[in-house]
Amino acid sequence: MPLKNTITILFCLLASITFAQSIKGTVKSQSGEAIGFANIAVLNSSIGTVADKDGNFSLALGKGKYQLQVSTIGYATKIQSVNVSNQTQTVVITLADNVNALSEVVVTADKTEERLQNTPMAVTSLSSRQLKEYRVWTINDLTALAPSTFTVEHGNSTGSNFLNIRGAMGFSNDQAVATYVDGVYQFDYFSAPINFSNIERVEILRGPQGTLYGRNAFGGVLNIITRRPTNQTSGFAEIDLGNYGQQRYSVGINTPLITNKLFVNAGFQANNRGAVYDNPTQDTKNFDHHNAYSGNVNLKYLVSDKWTIDWNTRYENDKDKGAYPWAATDSAARANPYTVFGNWDNTERRTNVNTSVAVKYFGKRFNFTSITAFVDYHIWLPGRFDFDFGPARLISFTTWSRQNELTQELRFSSPANAGKWKWTAGTFLFGEKTKNSSTTYFDEDYALLDPNAPYASIGDGKRKAYGAAFFGQATYAISPAFDITAGARYDVERRELTQNASFEKDNVVMLLSPDSTAKKTFNAFTPKVVLSYKLTDNSMVYASYAKGFRVGGFNFGNKTNPTYNPEKSDNYEVGIKNMLFTNRLKLNITAFYFQQKDQQVSTSRDGINYATLNVGDMDNYGLELEASALPVKNLQIEWTASTSHSEYKKLELFDAAANAVKNYKGNKAINNPALQSMLALQYGVSLSESDQQLKAFVRGEFRYIGEYQLDFINAYQQKAYGMLNARAGVTSKHFDVALWVRNLNDVRYMAYGYGSYMMGLPRMMGVTVAGRF
Repeated sequence: MPLKNTITILFCLLASITFAQSIKGTVKSQSGEAIGFANIAVLNSSIGTVADKDGNFSLALGKGKYQLQVSTIGYATKIQSVNVSNQTQTVVITLADNVNALSEVVVTADKTEERLQNTPMAVTSLSSRQLKEYRVWTINDLTALAPSTFTVEHGNSTGSNFLNIRGAMGFSNDQAVATYVDGVYQFDYFSAPINFSNIERVEILRGPQGTLYGRNAFGGVLNIITRRPTNQTSGFAEIDLGNYGQQRYSVGINTPLITNKLFVNAGFQANNRGAVYDNPTQDTKNFDHHNAYSGNVNLKYLVSDKWTIDWNTRYENDKDKGAYPWAATDSAARANPYTVFGNWDNTERRTNVNTSVAVKYFGKRFNFTSITAFVDYHIWLPGRFDFDFGPARLISFTTWSRQNELTQELRFSSPANAGKWKWTAGTFLFGEKTKNSSTTYFDEDYALLDPNAPYASIGDGKRKAYGAAFFGQATYAISPAFDITAGARYDVERRELTQNASFEKDNVVMLLSPDSTAKKTFNAFTPKVVLSYKLTDNSMVYASYAKGFRVGGFNFGNKTNPTYNPEKSDNYEVGIKNMLFTNRLKLNITAFYFQQKDQQVSTSRDGINYATLNVGDMDNYGLELEASALPVKNLQIEWTASTSHSEYKKLELFDAAANAVKNYKGNKAINNPALQSMLALQYGVSLSESDQQLKAFVRGEFRYIGEYQLDFINAYQQKAYGMLNARAGVTSKHFDVALWVRNLNDVRYMAYGYGSYMMGLPRMMGVTVAGRF
């Protein structure tokens, strides 16, 4: 064959290959009009584009099945599957107006991008729009926004709110709900960024997630995802002002630094709140005051079509004066709401730095992700904290702790055009160092009980931990409708604690016990199995089993019980997910049976030596419902509801009256409402047909929280209550103005009760003004 003909044939083959790997499309409205400048992204890849002014776009893709996410302002986001063959394809994507259809949501709950309604697990995703509509500022605002999700308002401080999901105790030596920020695990439950700033979405995964998330994903996972850098310039500024001296200032910017190559997204927030509590002991009506500053910078670099590098850094600095305004008894807290009787200012300081580098590869045979992260967390009380909760100077306390964590996750997964097999496998490595010191002061009035007072007890310590995990999960499509998923994870963790104790009297420190070190290795195997079946393209049923664990630890100085073991959980779940009436109704229903085994509880065997012991086995079962609807134009309805029936099969606690250990079998779990619900209705009306899209809206929310227990003995309860929230204002393409009120009916409820007690926040109201470009 002549060389000229050979070259001609090669060029033809190359052209045909390129042509075969291209798809062309048009984005249109339901009325057939072109929608210009829509964003098109290929899930689980770095590939994306923007439609031209006439709605036309093209993508170069290899042979296979892909999911395209198509979004633009004013229209409901759509996820459309496309099959790329060896021939040129043309696709037409029709978007519905967002007042006539619900947006389809993408989540990363399985550590890959997937349509929420195709994800066979109980997961709730709250977009940046929903966070604004619900006025979610902190973790504290998440109660009932997802079924079976309850926030324990622990201490009137920025960092002291704990999530409780399906009855898993939300506060212990280690968290029950694992928190991740941009894929970075937060080791300490105080360390997660509490003030939500520049957030793209929040995902709440209910039930154990040990297979992919590991340690302490015992009752669920909270995934916080900040805004991702894009190739378009945009920005926002927001001011929130309210009663009790509330001031919240937020700004953000997104812009390309090098067009089509390097992008940055950055945000900053200042958050202040004045006094809610009075302190008659100090003759002040300004006992508490909150100041918080947070910011983040995200850089994205497109190395090529296959490689990307993301650098994320987030910083938060909190100063909370008047933290932990506890009362000694339930009756005292209710009789004197928002009043504290103490001799110290209870100031708490907290700083947190998260920085990570994520390197991603998107290939034909597999995708690869490497996340290297460093966390520096510091919490301290610069003064003292009143520990007797009364006007007498009996006991006070101070402490500080500093933690550093270095983590490395390496993950391989199936490519964007995966066929019958979808899989994820990888490893997680970490090292942790913590230093802490605590001093308990037995002050001058304590001399009535001990003539040696005043004196102080000091404990200093340091902790080291390192570990590794290996995990894998695979889904096989037995048929186009029927999938089976199986996964497993093995964690091994080595922990070491060194601590000493001292006694201080008249400024003289005496060492009571020199440095003593305890070491122990913990391990866990956490499997998961899921069966899912697509009844239709918009309806799916599934059944699953998953296991979780909470890591064990040390009872330093307790020779009888020097360590406690990991806590384990099992979750059985069946559910159905539906998108009905041409995406005007989302209806998801889940039934679960959740078991906790070897629960870690602080108790005693003799009434003198208290320690964390594995003394509880608790079962919980219930139903969960999530619904979103657009019944008529401009009316939006969202409803979550859940029931819970918890019962301890074993709960061995010390009974002081009997001076013996008693089994409180049959008791209910703490901080676990028997019924909770959130119903939100929002109605909007267009004020202008111009490009500014000027609209007025009014929104009402009713949150119902059923009775829940405040202690393990079940001696104290918070009775059921209902709370009203409201929001109204005007929104447009470039600005929003809204008036809002939280706890409109000013209901009084006990937010925390476990040896000390604290009321929930009173009525809060304010105004929000926001602008964007």
